[in-house]
Amino acid sequence: MRRPLLGALAGAAAALILLFGFSAWLFSRNMGQARHKSEERMTGLAEYIEEHLKEDIFSFPFEFQPSMFPESYAEQQGKWLSRLTRATGLERAVITDSAGLVYASSQNLIGSGEEIRPYLVDKGLFALAAKENRPIFTPLSEIDGVHFQSLYYPFTVRDKRHLVVLESDQNFIAYVEQFRNYLWFASLVLLALFALLAAGLFFLERQFQAALEVSRRNEHLAFLGRTSAELAHELKNPLAIMKASVDVLRIKLDPGREHAAFGYLSEEVMRLSRMIGNILGFSRDKPLEAKPFRPLGALQEAREIQRLDFPGVEWTLGLPEDLTLMGDRDAFRQVAENLGRNASNAMGGKGNIMVTWEARDRGGAMRFSDSGPGLPQAIRGRLFEPFVSGSKTGTGLGLSIVKSLCERAGWSITLASDAGVDGKPTCFEVGIPKAKLVPAPKAGVTGEIRAVAGPAKEI
Repeated sequence: MRRPLLGALAGAAAALILLFGFSAWLFSRNMGQARHKSEERMTGLAEYIEEHLKEDIFSFPFEFQPSMFPESYAEQQGKWLSRLTRATGLERAVITDSAGLVYASSQNLIGSGEEIRPYLVDKGLFALAAKENRPIFTPLSEIDGVHFQSLYYPFTVRDKRHLVVLESDQNFIAYVEQFRNYLWFASLVLLALFALLAAGLFFLERQFQAALEVSRRNEHLAFLGRTSAELAHELKNPLAIMKASVDVLRIKLDPGREHAAFGYLSEEVMRLSRMIGNILGFSRDKPLEAKPFRPLGALQEAREIQRLDFPGVEWTLGLPEDLTLMGDRDAFRQVAENLGRNASNAMGGKGNIMVTWEARDRGGAMRFSDSGPGLPQAIRGRLFEPFVSGSKTGTGLGLSIVKSLCERAGWSITLASDAGVDGKPTCFEVGIPKAKLVPAPKAGVTGEIRAVAGPAKEI
């Protein structure tokens, strides 16, 4: 699974990169076209300014020096250049001589006779344009996060070199800013998509591995279940013969029940018999009935059966006498027996088991609580898995059988979230959906029914 996953991830990444590369190429091509149009626009404007200047201030028979340029002329030409740059979307236009001394500027930032600001001109390219008498565009630059580009356009009047300096075609600069923002946004989106794709694929891979692990465990359990069932079936009859033989020998050899060994042997045989019954119950998958039954009666039977093995455990039943459920009565009794035996073992054969009913909006819950020491933290998450037990003598099948029976009957079994925490009793909840409840003519709650060593008493 990992190799196909990495292949899919690499393919998806390649597709995203190709998409990003194609869009970036398309945007870059459009930007190149915009640059070409911008350069044509700035060159045409410089040529227009050259013609205007030759017909205006450079048409006089005498030559103006930048330092001697009349202030009125400089102001008049500055206003004209300002209107021109606003109309054409340029940032600035400046008229200089070859040394960089200003005749006029579209902005009051630069006065007539002053040297053009060093941060506004690339002196090397400026000198090269004047020397070679050819227009030069500066590379696209950035200052304080703002892009700009200049054109140094030289022209000659009376064998003296002059230059028109045009800066920043706003339309082109806006396109450059748009392209930069696109690259940032597209890069972030590409990274986010790649991260989401990678996370999704690895999540699917983990889900697949988890499902594969569950499948392997189920296969193992199925094989173990079949093997255990066959083994248990082979042991069942010999154990029954052993139990009957022990009882016969005890009657003949120890009628007064003075030797404890017979009792120990009988109890151990019964324990093994119950273990085999659990294994057979876990591997058996017979269909369950769906008939109305009173859970109180099934709980009383489970209580009587448990009382034989755990006379020191007191049962407290508190639930509506006429509460009627839809399902298999024997399955419910087996659920109660397994939960009761599990609690009795945990309490060491002495304590109290409380079974109560809690009505809820979508049905109700049968709560089985006990006064035991609680559950080990290490097994709380795997409590209903087969062969997981907190007891050294348990098979770990009791709660697995409970879960299997509840699922087949349409109920649910959960461990209360606060069970066994901060001194609270261990509590299992058998959830009964509303569809499994049979409406009663009228509700009534019985008093507590207690079962202790000796005859049961109804209170």
